[in-house]
Amino acid sequence: MLHDGTASGNLTTVTKTMPEVEQSKEVKVEKVEEVQVEVDCKTEVPDEEWIDVLGSGDLRKKVVKCGIVESRPYKGSTVVIRATGKLDDGKEVDIHEELMFTVGDGEVILGLDMIVPLMDKGEIADVYMASRFAYGTKGLPPDILPESSVTYRVELVDFAPDEDPCSLPIAKRMVIGNRKRERGNWWFNREEYSMAIQCYSAAVDFLDDAEEEYGENVRPEVKDILVERLKALNNMGAAQMKIEAYDVALKSLDAVLKCQPNNVKALFRKGKVLGLQGNIKESIYFLKKALELEPESRLIHQELAKMREKARTEADSEKSLYRRMLGLTKDKTQSDTRYPVIKDFPWKTWFITFVTLLVALVAYRYQSLLYKLLL
Repeated sequence: MLHDGTASGNLTTVTKTMPEVEQSKEVKVEKVEEVQVEVDCKTEVPDEEWIDVLGSGDLRKKVVKCGIVESRPYKGSTVVIRATGKLDDGKEVDIHEELMFTVGDGEVILGLDMIVPLMDKGEIADVYMASRFAYGTKGLPPDILPESSVTYRVELVDFAPDEDPCSLPIAKRMVIGNRKRERGNWWFNREEYSMAIQCYSAAVDFLDDAEEEYGENVRPEVKDILVERLKALNNMGAAQMKIEAYDVALKSLDAVLKCQPNNVKALFRKGKVLGLQGNIKESIYFLKKALELEPESRLIHQELAKMREKARTEADSEKSLYRRMLGLTKDKTQSDTRYPVIKDFPWKTWFITFVTLLVALVAYRYQSLLYKLLL
């Protein structure tokens, strides 16, 4: 599954993330101005040899139609391609009429991200990808099974150079940033957390506004983009937790809480990270704050109970340590050592037995008197 977009007048204006592999919307792209260079190249070159890009045979390219020479995108460029995948049995999968993404930002599978900078504008090429450059061990259900190699027919339709986010209007930055954030969510759901972090980080760059801080007095359009930025930071913190990068996860979550002190997700995640780092008391503090805001959350209740149990265990361990340091133990004192038999005797059981027998004896001895009194 890849990001898909609709461009209107500029390559960086896109629609929402493509849900799966179906595409029905036509995308019009404003052509990038370039100098046309005449080259001695056949229009169709079906017999061209495969180029082994990495030398391992796992990523290969064969030019089907030449493009414009020296018109290649590079890292940071926004590109629009057409792509159709084909499995070894000939079945077509992962079809995209107009696919837009930023080179190097992890918005698409690795094979496409690596091959597009090796294509000229207008070029059509067949690209063979072993599974690790396609959808890997997870595949793309239901069409692409795990560990499946895919051969794509790729056309580089157009591209535009990278743009400084600060030079773009807020509305355009919002669209680009949300595209990257949603793509990060897709990687997160596939449990590919490093790719998710890469997308979230790129999203934060576009959803930032250096001129204004988050608060009640900011302009509405700025407030909207900052809210989206906090979503990306919050999700990035969750992904960083998954790869056990706890220090950077805390920085991401603190950035959220600085602007939104009552963000329940950030409070919960920070409490959990602190617990994983062994800061139990701080963990309980943030989890209790999250629970006050969302008292019916079972997840928060469970995590808080776990931290409280850890705190109790730690307290017992500390008390035991202090007793050992003082030469005392709770389980074995001097009196226990001196009189072990007396200490272990079941006094309570014997006392109850004795009283029962005494009452029975008295009742038997004075049964006639008791009979008269009852009558």
